[in-house]
Amino acid sequence: MFAKPLGRFLAKTMLEPLPQPFDKTPKDYGMDYRDVEFPTRDGLTLRGWLVNEKADKVVAITHFGYRANRFGYQLKYQPLLTKPYNKEIEFCKVAEQLVNDGYAVLMYDLRNHGESDKSDRGVGTGGHGERFDVIAAVEFLANDPAMAGKPIGLLSYCYGASTSFFAMEEDSEIFKKCGVKAMVALQPLANGDYLKSVKLPNSIYNAAEQYFKEQTGGYSLMAPLEEAAKSVCVPTRLVQARKDPNTNMDKVKQMYENFPVEKEMFWLEEPTHRFDGYNWFAAHPKDMLTWFNKYMKTEASAAA
Repeated sequence: MFAKPLGRFLAKTMLEPLPQPFDKTPKDYGMDYRDVEFPTRDGLTLRGWLVNEKADKVVAITHFGYRANRFGYQLKYQPLLTKPYNKEIEFCKVAEQLVNDGYAVLMYDLRNHGESDKSDRGVGTGGHGERFDVIAAVEFLANDPAMAGKPIGLLSYCYGASTSFFAMEEDSEIFKKCGVKAMVALQPLANGDYLKSVKLPNSIYNAAEQYFKEQTGGYSLMAPLEEAAKSVCVPTRLVQARKDPNTNMDKVKQMYENFPVEKEMFWLEEPTHRFDGYNWFAAHPKDMLTWFNKYMKTEASAAA
């Protein structure tokens, strides 16, 4: 009796990003930036911040979806009954670590999030439609007068990691052409695996799946990330909290096995909540920086 409305409610939490204003900008963290916007191949405009643009290498941060935007995750904008985490997540703190190590940082909103345009349907698709956003970010960095020719890294969180895999499946050549040198992918996850982890009755899960397909034009909650991983085309560090209760570890391991590039797996041993992983690099940047520094050498760093 309640399976259909409950399934639809759960699907809607994944389909419809929360409106979250920005209370701060990179300037509040002591970082220079400029507002930027750039088009996607399917006709949307994405908006973001380009931080420390004078640096000679750049990392694009692709945020996790639904509960976040380029700024992060703010508690006061989370619905009381479905609040999944009790701490703030501020991607500017991650950007600070990158800037302090000599990087520029592109922080941008995925479609349907923050200040970026809404898609025709106005819903998230688990990374399928959003793949054009990662491609757009890379093309922007390759063509912007202040950034052209600089090596690019991708720091892709959760939904953003899934989206990055689909983007490389869509057009791996553009990543090579634009000078993308490395990726750190943190906790990629299909919506369906998240729902499976909370042990929903099949009737509720099936109702959520049906509604998700209706709203997205046929995409499934169970995005085929393991298959998309076969198209990853840059050296990739896959990061996963070992005690994360909301993912399918066998699938994470399969994604890693399917990467056809130089790769390393980094297990976070301490976090016990999935969202703890999203805060990790703000306080523990060494692994992230080591990976990027290994592959994103500039003439100056190579000479040193």
